[in-house]
Amino acid sequence: MSRRFSGAQLRQARLNADLPLEQVALDVARSAYSVQEYERDRVTPPADVLGALADAIGCPVDAFFVPAEVAA
Repeated sequence: MSRRFSGAQLRQARLNADLPLEQVALDVARSAYSVQEYERDRVTPPADVLGALADAIGCPVDAFFVPAEVAA
């Protein structure tokens, strides 16, 4: 089964961790605008940023992915 990045999953994980957008952006050395673009599914973060996001939020990278059929 194919999986795709989901900005909504990223946003939900961040909110569940009670972290402000700006703090996550600082933690991953990206602008708040960039993280917001990831959360809106306008941009898919590169692999190294995905790992940094997972570390900053305290969840596995898999938490940001959904089956491709759901994301379409």
